[in-house]
Amino acid sequence: MRGVRAVVILAFLSTFLSSIVAAELAEQITIPTTDTFDVFHNLESREFVQRGEIRVLQNETALYQTIAAKDSSKLVGVGEQALSADQYYTVVLRSQNSGAQYALAARRCRLNGEKKVDETFVLHETDSGVFRVDYDAGKGSNCLKGSLDDVPTFVTKALIKRRVQGPTPQLAVAASIDASTGKEKVPEPEKGFLAKYWYYLVPLVLLLLLGGEESQQEGNSRR
Repeated sequence: MRGVRAVVILAFLSTFLSSIVAAELAEQITIPTTDTFDVFHNLESREFVQRGEIRVLQNETALYQTIAAKDSSKLVGVGEQALSADQYYTVVLRSQNSGAQYALAARRCRLNGEKKVDETFVLHETDSGVFRVDYDAGKGSNCLKGSLDDVPTFVTKALIKRRVQGPTPQLAVAASIDASTGKEKVPEPEKGFLAKYWYYLVPLVLLLLLGGEESQQEGNSRR
């Protein structure tokens, strides 16, 4: 009885977890897409064969979908790679919106001795779209193992890294140095109203005084 009960519980948990994963995938599929990138690589041959696509979603996440071999296409018009095909393979991402291509080289030996390999795409974006892509796959320690005999299965993850504008620094005013002493000049104290505008006030006062005397003399002469 205990064995049957354990099997029932495990079956229930498996169904429950599967439903949660399916619900999350369904929610991601309904989110509008800002761009889709076709993923090609030349690991198995010198030709670039499509093996998946990355959908960039409006909620700043990405969803990778594998393309079946029968539905895959080949990438043409890619220039010769400067790196040796025996030591490196190349992954190419092509935007379906703009046609922009990102070629990412990786060492083949990082895949040695692995049946499943974790690979990660990091797409850097701004408001205007993706402007750079980083790629990582396998382990550096695998380069100490034999050679790559069979092409492994890739477990792919795509991440979005948004470039954020940092705070604007508050720059201090440069200090004024006295050339004769080599010390910082002491700022002069703020002048008062009279100290600033005395040369405007003096003529006005003189005009008022002289004008008053002239009018007084005219009055005396009339008497």
